[in-house]
Amino acid sequence: MPLIAMNREMGSLGKDVAKGLSEALGLRVQHHEIIDHIANRARIRKSHVISFLEGTQGFFERLTVDSLKLRILTADEILSLAETSGGIILRGWGATSLLKDVPHAVRVCVSASRRERVKRMMVRLDTTEKEDAERLVRENDEAAQAVMRRHFHIDVRDINEYDVGFNTDRMSVAQCTDDILKMVKSPQFAETDESRAQLRDVAVASHVRAALRTHEATAHCWVRVSAKAGRGRDEGADAIGATGYLPEDDTLFRWRLARGRDDGAIVLGDELDRPRPPHEPPPAPGGMRHTDVGVTLR
Repeated sequence: MPLIAMNREMGSLGKDVAKGLSEALGLRVQHHEIIDHIANRARIRKSHVISFLEGTQGFFERLTVDSLKLRILTADEILSLAETSGGIILRGWGATSLLKDVPHAVRVCVSASRRERVKRMMVRLDTTEKEDAERLVRENDEAAQAVMRRHFHIDVRDINEYDVGFNTDRMSVAQCTDDILKMVKSPQFAETDESRAQLRDVAVASHVRAALRTHEATAHCWVRVSAKAGRGRDEGADAIGATGYLPEDDTLFRWRLARGRDDGAIVLGDELDRPRPPHEPPPAPGGMRHTDVGVTLR
C-alpha cells in the first residue's frame, strides 16, 4: 500500500495536496491525531506535546519536559503508523526523515516563496495587515527549521532530504497531486518484501528505543539500537542489537523485550540476564559502562 511522507510550509498549499492524494488513493492523512497518544504515553499535558512538535517550547517547558523522551515517542508513533496502517499519508512530525531508509516511501516537500505564502495567509485569515501575516509565516518557518535541525539534524529546505519537491508558485495543487500519484504507482516506489522488511527493521528499533526510555530502570541510559526483522535465532523472530552506556549495577542488567500490546509495540520486562562483555572499555563517568547486547524478540 502507498506510504507518503510530506513536509510543507505554511501557506504552501501542502494541506490541499495531501487532501487530493487522500481522495485519489483512499488513504487517511495523519497529522494532529498522534498528539493525544503521545501525551498519554509521556504522561504530560497535550499542550506540552504541541509546543514541542511545533518548536514553541517556553523556558519552563524546556526545563520540565523530557524532550528526548518526546522525540523518541514521536518517532515511535510515526513508524508504528507507517508499519501497521496498510497505507497512509504522514504530514509533518519528521516523517520524511524517519522513513528515508524505506524504499517504497515517497518523501515529498511542498513549498512556495515567502511572498506568495504571505498573500495566501492574508486571504485565509481575512486580513489586510500584511505585517501580521509576514510575522506569522516567519515565526512558523523558524520554528519548523529549528525542530528539524534539533531532532533530525537536517535542513528542512534541503531538497536532497526528499524524493521530490514542488513550488506552488508555479504548480497547481492538481499538478502536484498528479505527479506524486505517478511516483506512488511507479516501479521505483513499489512495495516489496524487501522494502517491508526494511520498514520493519526501522520500526522495531524505534519500538525498542521507546521501551528503554519509558522503563524506569533504563530511562537514563544512552543506547543505540539496530534490528533485523525475522532474522533472529528462531525463524520469524526479530534480532535486536544494542550498544551504548548502561548502569554498572548488575541488577539493572536483567531485562526482556517482547511484544506486549495488540498494536505490536515493545514493552520492557526483567527476565533475561545479560552477562558483562569480556573486553569492554573503561566505565564512563557517572556510574555508567559501555556494553553490547543481542536479544531475539520472540
